[in-house]
Amino acid sequence: MATPQLITPYPAHAAWFESAAFFPRVSLALACVAGLFELYQRRSSVELADSDELDSSAANMRQALGMLALFGLYMLAVPWIGYLSSTWLFLLASGAWLGLSRRATFSLSVLLSLAMWLVFVKVLKVYFGHGWLM
Repeated sequence: MATPQLITPYPAHAAWFESAAFFPRVSLALACVAGLFELYQRRSSVELADSDELDSSAANMRQALGMLALFGLYMLAVPWIGYLSSTWLFLLASGAWLGLSRRATFSLSVLLSLAMWLVFVKVLKVYFGHGWLM
């Protein structure tokens, strides 16, 4: 894969699981496996009565578009204010937008942002740049 050429500077001495290319490669592999699984499921037809698909008529487009806008702001905020801070703010705003209770929004946002920060920054060593905060 051409990932080393896309990541500048690419540390050639880093262990394969500590390189910046590890997470993109794992994500790509998972997406390919999921795509193959989806292809297999679509080829073996499922009857509508047994289907687990969501009913698109029940979708709230206002909430979906709002979440897209929040995610766009989140992507712009990560390099400026840092991964942990922007993730926490994104999850707080998402919970408020989706109408979760304040207690659930706050507790989920704190737990999920810390867990995601630990997994991506400390375990997988994904580089997100240094923002103002963390």
